[in-house]
Amino acid sequence: MLQVCDVLCPDKKNNFQTVSLSRKTVTSRIEAIDKNLTSELESKIGQFKFCYIAMDESSDINDTAQLVLFIRGVDEDFDITEELACMRSLKGTTKECDNFREFQEGILTLKVPITNICNITTDGAPNMTGNKSGFLGLFNQNYPGNNVVFLHCYIYYIHQDALCKSALNMKPVLDTVVKLLNTIRSRGLTHRQF
Repeated sequence: MLQVCDVLCPDKKNNFQTVSLSRKTVTSRIEAIDKNLTSELESKIGQFKFCYIAMDESSDINDTAQLVLFIRGVDEDFDITEELACMRSLKGTTKECDNFREFQEGILTLKVPITNICNITTDGAPNMTGNKSGFLGLFNQNYPGNNVVFLHCYIYYIHQDALCKSALNMKPVLDTVVKLLNTIRSRGLTHRQF
């Protein structure tokens, strides 16, 4: 419309610039951008020689658990790509099998070959680190003979606490809140009931 306006009525161009796009137009543009970014990531993943996955599970503002997968890969030219691979909602429970199922669906959607994964980093929660029934155990049961190294990262939680304490001068209140939250989070399967 703006290009046509330049030719037909240049003096009215400001009126056309203030017109908002419809919700349907904005939605279709976002979906087109999503499809384009996903196809670009899939083509890069197809060229990876090695990759690693970083996973984190946390709850959003509505207390819905979200499993986020980040992928970093290197191709034969040693070009490194690091992207947010996907975010999967965990409805109901957040047991080990739920995390593993969403992990499998996420890497299947992006066509990540299991043989290219050399490292998986998780947050160190018990449902991730268990050797028998945790994510680690389920991964090893479903993909025996893999050479995946599992790492656990605690830096995320330490960084959050340090950032809050340095930005606010509410140490006594914050210490109590952090203690309460850690108690609730340590019982991961029932913290939403609280």
